[in-house]
Amino acid sequence: EEYGENNNGCRCLNKTADLTSLTERACTTSSGAPGVTLTLRSGSCAPLNYGSNICQPHDLVDDATCDVSQANNSDIPSYCFQSWCYVDADACVRDTDNAVYRSSYFPVESGVDMFYSYDACNSTGNSWMEFVERRALGGIHIKASVPSYLEPMIFKRDGEGNIIDEPGEEYYDNSVPYEGAYMNYIKEIMRIAKGDITNVTYTYKSRSSTLKHPSSHYTAAVQDIENGLVDMSIGPFWITGERLKLAAFTVPLIYDRTVLVIPKPGSKNSLSYQTSKVLAPFTAGLWGVVILVIVCTSLLSVWFANGSATKRVLRRRTKQQPRFSRQQFGIYARLSLDSILEKGLFFFSGGVEQDGGSSLPYKLLMFGFGFFILISVSAYVANLAAFLTRSVPDYVATMEGAVKSNLKICGHPALAGELTSKWPDARFVFSESEGEFYGVLEDYKAGKCDVLAVGREDTMIDLELLNLFCDEGLVYTNSLVMENPIAFPVRPDLASGLSYWILQGDKYHGVSLKNSVDRYTAENKFQPKCNVELSAQVSERNDYAQIMPTNMFFPIIFWLGFAITAAILQIVHLWQVKKGRKSSALIGRVSTLNLFRNIDRDFVSSKEDDDLNIKLPRITTMLKQQTLQTREGSSQDSSTNNGDDGLIRRSRVNFHNDCADRGGSESPQDRFEENAGNSCNDEFLAVGSSESASFDCDIASPVAEEELNLRIRQLLYTPSVV
Repeated sequence: EEYGENNNGCRCLNKTADLTSLTERACTTSSGAPGVTLTLRSGSCAPLNYGSNICQPHDLVDDATCDVSQANNSDIPSYCFQSWCYVDADACVRDTDNAVYRSSYFPVESGVDMFYSYDACNSTGNSWMEFVERRALGGIHIKASVPSYLEPMIFKRDGEGNIIDEPGEEYYDNSVPYEGAYMNYIKEIMRIAKGDITNVTYTYKSRSSTLKHPSSHYTAAVQDIENGLVDMSIGPFWITGERLKLAAFTVPLIYDRTVLVIPKPGSKNSLSYQTSKVLAPFTAGLWGVVILVIVCTSLLSVWFANGSATKRVLRRRTKQQPRFSRQQFGIYARLSLDSILEKGLFFFSGGVEQDGGSSLPYKLLMFGFGFFILISVSAYVANLAAFLTRSVPDYVATMEGAVKSNLKICGHPALAGELTSKWPDARFVFSESEGEFYGVLEDYKAGKCDVLAVGREDTMIDLELLNLFCDEGLVYTNSLVMENPIAFPVRPDLASGLSYWILQGDKYHGVSLKNSVDRYTAENKFQPKCNVELSAQVSERNDYAQIMPTNMFFPIIFWLGFAITAAILQIVHLWQVKKGRKSSALIGRVSTLNLFRNIDRDFVSSKEDDDLNIKLPRITTMLKQQTLQTREGSSQDSSTNNGDDGLIRRSRVNFHNDCADRGGSESPQDRFEENAGNSCNDEFLAVGSSESASFDCDIASPVAEEELNLRIRQLLYTPSVV
């Protein structure tokens, strides 16, 4: 039926001349008449009067999709039975309410401007619109190149059915079909497209493109798309900046993780390493903190024990003497060394020595130090057994470690720009030979690099390459070097249509490249001859994490708090002494350097600053005088002063030279105790051995002066007394 005057201006037009002008799409119909292809590169060959003049189901007659004889038991689309024709869009829109559509078969860039309408023929275009929504490519026939063989992804078989590893003459023979997971994936995409992709034929890449890109077969295949030789290429193509300049890409099929491949590691068994295990539970920083705490505790304890003694004896000087003499410095250095050794012994033994007679600052200091020892030793012992028995592999398993160790890293030349941009400090070596990752492996075997950067998705299904890795003792790590999307390179006008079907297959039909690869490898029992994954048994685990200073924050702060408190109390005590005030009961007893009151008074009030060789005889003389006076007074007044403690006394004199930290004193010290009704405890400084000397003086019974002299000489000439 031809619509004219009765259609109120929306008439069918004769478009034969327009279709004839499309000489680049000229074809011959099955009847031998001249025709035009319905899409740019493929599709049905329709006669030149296709859609012209009259309303009729043109597609049922001229569209191969609607050919009942070629339907292969599939349903004929409902749009095939709908009538339509090409119309004048301006007239239809102006004079009628008929729906008008621009032809997708002949877009504006083809040189013609054609519109069609189903409403003009009293038909409906709903079924056609539904079909168009599912027909992103317009029933295209795709010509695709294959860059190389990649078993089990892409390969050919010889005449005996064996898989061919390396491309030969058969590669340039298109009659030998391709097989593999990628071909299966393309078939699945064609199945769900339902005629939108009518066919895909595979061919080889050009030799000229290979010469232009000798280091990568895949980049050479992309060059063929740029040159217009093929519509797309099939294979695991990385999307790189260089390739995007040549062609468009579909949406990513999968993401390839380029990881570090290293030589299979061994274990460290050297004597130096085994010895260092003892220190391994703590980091170097924490060991430094432990040593610092011991030293600080030692110096504070020396200060707390000998502060007043220093003022009275060690720093007595005249105006002509230096403020701090070399002799005094030597004494303090020895005191500090002894104290450090003592506190170190406390730490290693897991406790501190108890002394009830020490000063309050000293007790507070030891309280904090004891808690620090408790936590430190407990943490060390709890972690030590694991470190002593572990076996650490001798290898670099991370990209960061490879860069830090300045290792040479073999990489794929197609990723040169991306790798150097992401890792500017790395020492990459890019292969200039053919063979893709086989060329990278050859560089490693030639000693050009220490480790490799290899794409997992691109190589984990290459059985031959994996077996070569086994021969070379190489394993994959989990250290990510970079991540690249894998997609198909295509002509720009096909990118959106192919991407549509790839997404549809993944979301609604369970069709994905990963699923196709998994099914193929499962069916063909794909298994390399060794385990190419870095074993978890040799990986560095968190079970062996070292204890860091931050883990010891609380015991360090605990010790520091008590050390500061003790220092404040000591400063308060020294200030009170300097002001001539009596030390408070809260602070407690403070060590001195006095022997006893009358000797200390005579000794300290002396204006002469004698050296030690002069002082010791003076002490001896004073000691003898007081002993004789006490004996004489006791013999004269014993009958009348039986109850008077000041006249009749029983005395015991003890001189101690002890290196232990007793009585709050950090230094070895001699102590004189006079016990009657009251007791006094005065001390003087002596540096030396831990031996002690003592003598008893019983005033109630005579004591020979020779015996007393002998006792004094034994004390004064002991090598430990300075």
